[in-house]
Amino acid sequence: MTTDSQTESTNDIQSKRITKTDLNQLAQTQYGEQAYCEHIRSGQRGWYLYAGHEPVFLGVNITDAFHSLQTPNFLTTPDSTQVTVTPSDISAPKENAELQQSKVTAPATKVQVDRPPLSPEQMLEILIEKFPHTFFKDPQKIRPVQKYIHKKIRQVLNYEYTKEEVSAALAIYTQADNYCNQLILGGQRLDLEGNPCDEVSPKHIEDAKARIMGEKPMRPAKKKKHQPASLSHVGPPPIEELITGKMELSVKIDTVPIDSKTVKNGWQEFTIEASGQIIKVTVRPKTWNKLQKAGSEFPAWIAHLKGKMGERIKGGFEIEQPSVQIFEKQPKGTKVELEAVNNDDS
Repeated sequence: MTTDSQTESTNDIQSKRITKTDLNQLAQTQYGEQAYCEHIRSGQRGWYLYAGHEPVFLGVNITDAFHSLQTPNFLTTPDSTQVTVTPSDISAPKENAELQQSKVTAPATKVQVDRPPLSPEQMLEILIEKFPHTFFKDPQKIRPVQKYIHKKIRQVLNYEYTKEEVSAALAIYTQADNYCNQLILGGQRLDLEGNPCDEVSPKHIEDAKARIMGEKPMRPAKKKKHQPASLSHVGPPPIEELITGKMELSVKIDTVPIDSKTVKNGWQEFTIEASGQIIKVTVRPKTWNKLQKAGSEFPAWIAHLKGKMGERIKGGFEIEQPSVQIFEKQPKGTKVELEAVNNDDS
């Protein structure tokens, strides 16, 4: 017997466009907070439920998936009652016949990888191409990605790439300054379709701050030992096959330089020794005043100087027009950014 409230609920669902958020909320209500839904585009296409077990097929379209989740005890209901056929499915009799046979799992056939291993940079290029709403080259578009996203990447790509390849690519993407700066801002993470999902936790925000300040190292991609290349592969590729990149240098100091000298227009020039290299830095008067203020007012601080490599000098090189970020060091867990100045500012 259908009650008035159930009829009203059904009418409300039919009168609005069902979204992925609606599916996830219903899945979590029925099967716990860890449950979620994903749309698979390869193999047996459609919507699948992930609820702590093998993925379970919900339906070809989002409406079927929603009605399947509304079915009481869906995961334990006999297979023949788990498929909902709507008028929109009449145009696809072949798919409906397959759906009515049995409940199926998501296409997770593991593909035997028979090729040379990909470098982290090559794998990252693939992720940017396959998931353009989640992974970005433009630093301004970078956002934190969903936790444990490497598992979903391998599922969606039918395990064509190894766990090591995907993890190494994610390491160089998520352990970079641009990514950590976005983590510090907090907010929501992105799933593989570019949709907002879970929030960045305070723990991850503090971890990112520690890495930016140099208190914790950036985790480099794991380097896998390879067999020596054959003679046919020795040497760099042709110049036309190379991609164009941008190199930015980063130097950190925690003491005001004492060898500075005033140059044209009141700019201050000083040198730094870093990793055996002599680095010449020239900053605007405003930037120099901020460094002096930090050195006199705070017991512990750190400044990040970033810029392009300039002309070579004896024993090192010059940083061109560096931007400067100054942080105050406080007791562990409380770091405060004092000032961010840029030599490009007028």
